[in-house]
Amino acid sequence: MMMRANARILPRGASVHSESDGLLHCDRAGEEILHAFWPEAAEGSAVPAELRGLAGGAQSGQPGVRRTLVMEHAGERLRVEATAVGMGRTQFHLWREMLPAVVDGPAQVEEATSDGLTHREREVALLVSDGLRSREVAERLTIAPQTVKSHLKTIFDKLGVRNRVELARRLSSR
Repeated sequence: MMMRANARILPRGASVHSESDGLLHCDRAGEEILHAFWPEAAEGSAVPAELRGLAGGAQSGQPGVRRTLVMEHAGERLRVEATAVGMGRTQFHLWREMLPAVVDGPAQVEEATSDGLTHREREVALLVSDGLRSREVAERLTIAPQTVKSHLKTIFDKLGVRNRVELARRLSSR
């Protein structure tokens, strides 16, 4: 029987923006994520056509409304949310995750979920292990910062860790 399991279930995220000049402005994490889907994408390069269309939709709509694009390529999924933030500037929120791989049996599926974390707890844990603060995780997941802290307490209890550093070490050892 064929089943699906995730090696790394949760996305990794970054933020990128473009000004009215149509050029990308990003940090290393944003550039890395974009480069996986658009090899020519880099700091100061032209916004890729798909993102230009998304930015145009965000700029022409109501302020603060997010437009979303989901793409799959080479075993990964990218979700991009674009928001017009004023004066022709568009903020892109990027989330990248590995697509599920086909496995031979249920033993490997159990391994992926054996930590007892819920899907949302896994999302929070991976974003925190990537170095995001509670407020930043809350913004990415559109939840309250206090909810992130509550999830972290549960995650720490379930995984037997005491702080964010131990959490990151625990997740990187998997």
